[in-house]
Amino acid sequence: MDNAVKPQEIILPAELSEIKQTVAAVIEHTDTIAPETFAGAIYTKTVTEEKQMTYEDAQDLMEHFEKKGYITSAGKMKDTMKNALKAGTLDLPKKYETVRNRFETIIANADRRPPVRDASKDVVVRIKKQVMMSPEFLELWNKIKQKTVYRVNIDTNKLIENCIKALQEMPVIPKTRLISQTADIHIEKAGIYHTEREMRTMDIDNSYQTLPDLITAISDETLLTPVTVNEILVRSGRCGDFLNNPEAFMEKATEIIRSNRHALAIDGISYVKLDGKEYYVQEIFDTAELIANLDRNAVKVEHSVYDYIVYDSSTIERPFAVALDNDPDVKMFFKIPDRFKIETPIGTYNPDWAVYLTKNGEEKLYFILETKGSTNFMDLRTKEQLKIHCGRQHFKALEDGVELRVATNWNTLKSTL
Repeated sequence: MDNAVKPQEIILPAELSEIKQTVAAVIEHTDTIAPETFAGAIYTKTVTEEKQMTYEDAQDLMEHFEKKGYITSAGKMKDTMKNALKAGTLDLPKKYETVRNRFETIIANADRRPPVRDASKDVVVRIKKQVMMSPEFLELWNKIKQKTVYRVNIDTNKLIENCIKALQEMPVIPKTRLISQTADIHIEKAGIYHTEREMRTMDIDNSYQTLPDLITAISDETLLTPVTVNEILVRSGRCGDFLNNPEAFMEKATEIIRSNRHALAIDGISYVKLDGKEYYVQEIFDTAELIANLDRNAVKVEHSVYDYIVYDSSTIERPFAVALDNDPDVKMFFKIPDRFKIETPIGTYNPDWAVYLTKNGEEKLYFILETKGSTNFMDLRTKEQLKIHCGRQHFKALEDGVELRVATNWNTLKSTL
């Protein structure tokens, strides 16, 4: 066979690289080859399952980006995200690593999309220095400027029982699965082609040579003692799932235990004032001028710290700001800057509004308001509920007559005072 194909010249599709030596051996020892020669050859095929992101997935991703300092609370991209994209160091949740290129393309396209706005409606947002010195502002600010520190009291027995119940209700974690597929190999002058045939799946038995230190790993991630973690896992009766898929079980168990720990920690949280520690006006309120747009994110107001309120939502925050500004009983209000942060076990919390008003011309009332689409606490996402609870405990600890409320409409809220 003078024109025989040399083994080193064989080119196969990437997915068939495992059987390259088999193909070379067959060609080397025979003068005639046919599809039957290779039919039945086994190779491993990795199958990627494509899923569509849900709204909840997108919300979690936005929270991740905000936590990393990539975006503002309104979703505006910061330079840190742009620089990370350029450097190829964008921090993504582990489950999205396989589609990193797709996410980076989406984000890059969003950055290139030119904003469409009526430039004639652009306004310069300036701080009103005379308001910062007014008795109304100082009275409201002095009510909320004190810093606190939180303490948690966790009922360990209750935590154990809650975690056991959650683990027992957890869906079964399937065994690690090996997927193999047979193919017909076609060798022609134009090249080598293949036709996929039978696909087989096989569960990998409990034959791991080494297993991760489950107890220590979960203990480190959840800040619980190894003894407590061991009791939770053993009593849950779900350790068999660990042998099915060690990595998947460890991730899910850690998530369940951590979530229950956070819930109980916040349920038993208390705040105490830090003597001599407070938020300073000059570090919270930015004196730099800001460009906003009346059609997109700004509304003019009279009784606030800035001459315009820059809002995140045109359906909730904008009408709320207008209602506050038009209410003669409201003596002072402002949207609390992002720099004002309350520490919680699940991250920092930044409330929306601070309001000072009088009732019947005499009684003074002070409120921290959180504007949401619903005032039903159960309609809020779990993390929002927990952070609002922490915020209430923080202002309660100040013992200065400030109350945190959730509202969707100012006039509706005021009617309940």
